[in-house]
Amino acid sequence: MGPWSASLTSVAVISGLPLLVSLLLARQETLLRRVLPQLTAFGAGAVFGAAVSHLIPESLEAGQSYASVAAGVVGGFLLFWVIERLLASHDHAHAHGMALGAPSAHESDSSEAECVHLKPTPETSAAVARSRALVPMTFFGDAAHNLVDGVLIASSFLTNPSVGMLTLIAVSLHELPRELGTFSLFVHSGIRPMRAVGYNLLTGIVAMIGATITLIIGTRVAELVMYLLPVAAGTYLYIAQAVGRASLHDRQREPAHWWRLGWAGLGAAVMVVARG
Repeated sequence: MGPWSASLTSVAVISGLPLLVSLLLARQETLLRRVLPQLTAFGAGAVFGAAVSHLIPESLEAGQSYASVAAGVVGGFLLFWVIERLLASHDHAHAHGMALGAPSAHESDSSEAECVHLKPTPETSAAVARSRALVPMTFFGDAAHNLVDGVLIASSFLTNPSVGMLTLIAVSLHELPRELGTFSLFVHSGIRPMRAVGYNLLTGIVAMIGATITLIIGTRVAELVMYLLPVAAGTYLYIAQAVGRASLHDRQREPAHWWRLGWAGLGAAVMVVARG
């Protein structure tokens, strides 16, 4: 099997399996509503684990300085802090309810954030805006991570088939839990389950694009895209603290709060173990 077929097949497999699991969850609406709080906590932990055990170490291993990695992480974190504040100020007067659980797969876009209607208050309006702000953060972080994965897999197969297989195994170990986590974060943000599957499909296509560009241009692409890793790490850290902040805010009203913290810890642990 040549580098082209090996690379593209590998990217298709590691992107397709999480997509299939997400699709099955999206089709089981009752189950999804029941497990969404746990999945969201797991997803927050998974993206945190991906940042600290994958993206930041990989940036340093690629030869970036501590200062440049730190600057990228802080820059990504602050960028999405600004985005959240802008979205919150824009949506503050437009939010009509607070999304509780997964929106129906059959609801229109206009009702995505109105699954359960509460009397509008500044607090609920701000909560809806913060929830919606997770969508661009999660999409960017997932797309950037997948782009790098696609580039690394193709670069490895161009270098040596054995190295390519080792890279494929390393990527596949963390891809399923991370993608399942981002799917749950999309749904938690008010995105309909089937649309969340579509977002995951788009980020999978980004991985395929990264692999294709690498196969055309060569392995030097890997050196350039590695600079995206710290920014993606900063994005993931912001997502993790945003979800964690909301969970801590609700700890008095939600007895299962500590169980959710446990799921978040499990998500982080899975990513650390996958790093090996």
